[in-house]
Amino acid sequence: MRLVRRAPGIFSGGGLVSSLDAAGRGRVSHRKQVEVSKEMIRQRRTLSTLALATALYSAPSWAQQPPAPWPSPTPRPAPTTPSTTTLATAAASGPVLQLTLEDAVKRAMDNNVDIAVQRYTPEDSELAIKQAKGAYDPFLTSTVSKNSQTDPARNAFSGGEKVDTDTTVANIGAVQYIPTGGNFRLDFNNSKTDSNSIFSSFNPSFASSFNANLAQPLLRDFKIDFNRRQIIVAKKNREISDVDFRQTVVNTLANVKNLYYDLLYSMDNLEVQRKSLALAERFLEENQIKVRVGTLAPLDVVAAESEKASREEAVILAEAALLDGEDAVKRAIFPDNNPATWATRIVPVDRPTAEPVLVDLPAAINRALAGRTDVVSARKSLEVDDINVKFTHNQKLPVFDLIAGYGGTGVGGTQLIRDGLGGPVIGTIPGGYSDAVSSVFSNDFPTWVVGFNFSYPILNRTAEAANARARVTRDQSLASLNRLEMQVTAEVRASARAVETNIKRVASTRAARVLQERRLDAETKKFAAGMSTNFLVTQSQRDLAVAEVAELRAIADYRRSLVDFERVQEAGIGGAPTTASVVTATGRASISTTTTAPLQLGVNP
Repeated sequence: MRLVRRAPGIFSGGGLVSSLDAAGRGRVSHRKQVEVSKEMIRQRRTLSTLALATALYSAPSWAQQPPAPWPSPTPRPAPTTPSTTTLATAAASGPVLQLTLEDAVKRAMDNNVDIAVQRYTPEDSELAIKQAKGAYDPFLTSTVSKNSQTDPARNAFSGGEKVDTDTTVANIGAVQYIPTGGNFRLDFNNSKTDSNSIFSSFNPSFASSFNANLAQPLLRDFKIDFNRRQIIVAKKNREISDVDFRQTVVNTLANVKNLYYDLLYSMDNLEVQRKSLALAERFLEENQIKVRVGTLAPLDVVAAESEKASREEAVILAEAALLDGEDAVKRAIFPDNNPATWATRIVPVDRPTAEPVLVDLPAAINRALAGRTDVVSARKSLEVDDINVKFTHNQKLPVFDLIAGYGGTGVGGTQLIRDGLGGPVIGTIPGGYSDAVSSVFSNDFPTWVVGFNFSYPILNRTAEAANARARVTRDQSLASLNRLEMQVTAEVRASARAVETNIKRVASTRAARVLQERRLDAETKKFAAGMSTNFLVTQSQRDLAVAEVAELRAIADYRRSLVDFERVQEAGIGGAPTTASVVTATGRASISTTTTAPLQLGVNP
């Protein structure tokens, strides 16, 4: 059973009136209590505002000033790994190099390791020309030998039952290839013979001869031959190596400028992150004061502490990015890998402005197509292909050579006078080697020859195929050159658009940053008056940091786009050297040339 206790006087006579009177008095009392509570809240807010103003009186309030000029105090140390702390400490304690942009470019030109490596390529190409010209160096030959031979008698004319013959040979000669495709040969031959043959007329016997021979192609190898082709290609490769060296220099110096601007961005970004951290710390301190005076819940302090920790991480990452940027600049401008290089702190001192630059697109395209390194290199490679076509076409012709020679011979020594053929020696006439030489050059016994040498393969498929391959290679190179010219035009246009786009980004991000500063100032004032929240103020601080970083990134990208716009008119991005085959009918050679990969240019995000 459930018992219900009733309020007295409700159903009793006069109870209803008493209840209504009591309810009326209660409503009046409640209204008075609400008014008292509101008055207490207003007094408490007034007291807390006075306390907060008193606590912040000694320092200027960040809520009453624009955020832009605020100093950037160093954040309190955050937990870091030992390696990061060591690198940061070493960088801070090392020597400082105040570096201008001009000085960075000059140091890179003198010390950059990529340029130092590429400097050997023109020298190697020059030596290749010297090597190819070596085919026209005179070629000396000589033969010195001694021979002893004993022959048994084979018939009545053997010269005796046992014939002993001792022969000494001393020959000398020279061969010279000439630029017309032929060769010239000189031979001076000498021998001395001792024999006991009964038929010998001289003993010892000296024999000498001097011969001059010429072989001159009249069809194949007449206009161009292997040696002349080698020299022409080597000279073209020397020109290509000069172009490649210039390309390396242009790309390296452009890269140094971009690294310099990136280092400036990293420094500015670190300052922005530190300023954002300082705002978070100041906001946390003011929230802690409000908690102590009782106008803010402790939970709001936790949110401010979390935001401060996040911004400390951003500072750590910005510091690491700055060190990375310094290392990239050091690698580009220092020649040696030593501890002093890496311990040096790089401080860029130039602050280029982001002023608009007029872009003349048609002139830039014409300049790039006329003198850009990869285009020039491709055209010179096409000239090499033309040389190969000319050579392989010549190799299709038959061999038709002119052959001519002239010489003289002489014999000397002790002449034997015999009593009849094969008879005993009855007298001698003294003589020697000089008699033989005198006979040679006195033209006593001249010899000469004139003729032609002709040969031709019936099908000649080897030469035909070699020439066809050379023509295919030339056509392919011509198509590649056309593709490269289109690619270069597209790159210049994209680079010009990047300049125009980035200068617009600079203006828009600058306006966004100014508006975010005003928004943060408004939110901080509203928060001080109790009309905003921790979340909105924190979000405004974060948005301001993002806007400042975006402006810095836009300025850095604009500077880089100007550098790229100049570079894209002068040089492409170098590729690995490749081998351009020099097609021959006999497959005797291939010449190394250098080609460049087409540049893939993108607009900085």
